[in-house]
Amino acid sequence: MQPYFIADSFSYSETVSIESTLHGWEGDNFESGEQQWTWNWFELGVQYQHWAVGIVQRYDYALQFSPETADFFWLVANKKDLPVGKQYDLNLQVNALHSSGVRVSYANSLTNTFNYRVGLTYLQANYMINGQIKGNATAVGNSDYDYQAALDYAYTTDDIFDRVVDEPTGKGFALDLEFSYQITPSTHWQFQVRDLFAKLYWKNSPYTEGNSTSERKEYDENGYVSINPILTGYEGTRDVYVQKLQPRWYSKVSHQLTSHYTAVLQYRYQYDRALFSLGGNYKLGNNNRLGVNYWPINQAAEINWNYHKIQLAVVTDALRSSAVKTFGLSFSYGL
Repeated sequence: MQPYFIADSFSYSETVSIESTLHGWEGDNFESGEQQWTWNWFELGVQYQHWAVGIVQRYDYALQFSPETADFFWLVANKKDLPVGKQYDLNLQVNALHSSGVRVSYANSLTNTFNYRVGLTYLQANYMINGQIKGNATAVGNSDYDYQAALDYAYTTDDIFDRVVDEPTGKGFALDLEFSYQITPSTHWQFQVRDLFAKLYWKNSPYTEGNSTSERKEYDENGYVSINPILTGYEGTRDVYVQKLQPRWYSKVSHQLTSHYTAVLQYRYQYDRALFSLGGNYKLGNNNRLGVNYWPINQAAEINWNYHKIQLAVVTDALRSSAVKTFGLSFSYGL
């Protein structure tokens, strides 16, 4: 019986830095984009022969929006001058989850060159928001705007209108699969997918469905508008609400060029966004490798180190914390 540990975190923002995101998008480091997400998985367990059992903690946030939504929100958050008369089409989708649970996995070999692992995770969640906001906003002045939007979202905590609710808990399952295949003596392929057919079921789940307008306005000392939105529609609870999680795909192909140098291609697909990297690693000694990769789409660099059962990787697109829009950190021991 051997212990193992997995920590896997990857955050990606197309618009503002990760640090700025935590402060309401304040700051001037902005580019128009369509999404932000962070995925964080922590697992601690033991493995005995082919079986492994671990305790899982995870945090998921995914925001997908139109570029006009990003432009408008950033201008308002930083109280920038609005282009008078411009109309913005607003479309925002959010899917967030805090959960913990137990993962059971089974590993084996079909041949000398093909290994696989199948895992099933039981999850119990205590935080969720899932839904959509869609509408439009019009700049009626450099520091004033009107808007109307349709909302349909489920939640445990109403972060938009501060509705007081009895917070439900969700329960569900997620399937994962990984394999490694030695295609040739020099070429190796690794593949992993998590959250296959993953769903959480929430009983007595609060929801809000309706329309929000900007009829109630206030202005600060500089004349910039601040809106206390009016909501008309429905607030209630659903007997059962099903929250679906998108699968996360990862693939890695390694080709040994010499006894010390190996070329590496990585591919990651999360939340409808494909990212890839090119690089390689250098053999420092027996079961000891140091690698460097470059992710061109998000202009990020990766440094990784493998030593026996230890794997460590760091990905970032900037050295200053205020400029980082891509950050990944993974560490594993055992599995």
